[in-house]
Amino acid sequence: MSRESEKVLKELQKFLDAHAEDTKNEADADALTERFFAEYNQKCIGQKDHAPETADDYLDLAEQATSKKKCVEYLHKALALEPDNLDAKLQLITRTLEEALDEQRLALQELLDAADKQMEKTGAFKEYAGEFWTAPETRPYMRVRYTYFDVLISCGMMRRAIDEGQRLLELCENDNLGVRYQLMHLYAHMEDELHALALHKQFDSYEETQMLLPLAVLYYKLNQFDKAEDYIKRLAKVNKGAKKFLRAAARDQLYDYMDEMSPYGYQPFTMEELLDELLSASYLFDSVPYFFPWASKALAAKTSAKKSAGKPKLLH
Repeated sequence: MSRESEKVLKELQKFLDAHAEDTKNEADADALTERFFAEYNQKCIGQKDHAPETADDYLDLAEQATSKKKCVEYLHKALALEPDNLDAKLQLITRTLEEALDEQRLALQELLDAADKQMEKTGAFKEYAGEFWTAPETRPYMRVRYTYFDVLISCGMMRRAIDEGQRLLELCENDNLGVRYQLMHLYAHMEDELHALALHKQFDSYEETQMLLPLAVLYYKLNQFDKAEDYIKRLAKVNKGAKKFLRAAARDQLYDYMDEMSPYGYQPFTMEELLDELLSASYLFDSVPYFFPWASKALAAKTSAKKSAGKPKLLH
């Protein structure tokens, strides 16, 4: 769901709350919802260039701003209207401290402490337990927490990052933000087999690229090469670009493929997904410089053995 969609849902909730006395049953709620969208769409017609009125309007302008100065100006205007707006505070921190990660970390920690108190005060931790991404009201909080998680990794604070990742999964059990993937790479980096396997099981041991590759690295680091080979084989089975990726990585030729990556994301189970994974968890792969040559060779040997086993024996 985009921020624009969140904005509309927020307006809808305000509208429904304002007409709570008119809502006696589900049919009334449906009728009010239909009325809201009719009025909202009418309001939007011809108002593309309307003057900003709300904090959300200024947040939209901040996202569209072509200069840092203008972006910060819009964010301050959003906060003037809504002093507790977490999205505005978060963007202000990331934009003004983008070149100073440790200062950004401290500012995010302070913001998160204040946001925790805000969530406690409103009863959100109980009301939306395990579903913090589902409710538009708590999504800004999740964005703050995820950004803090990401910055901890960039600062090399892996133990604290793991704690944050685990907390994010408690707050959002469906893991709409994909925290499990980064967490799996962190477990592999820390050689934490117990938590890595538990995490994989938590998500039904689904055969995903960003679960299988770090598990292969984990067992390589633990000197358990049979298990590492098994995960490499499983990776190659679900991701058809794995063999090509491992061969290019072993030969230090990945930069040739990175230039061809789309700026709009990747298709799952492709080489592009593996390239994105390599970039987002470089701390793990940089720690095992000989893993890719070994993995490429191991997969090639298994493929060769499989082909040989499939050939008919010649009778003499």
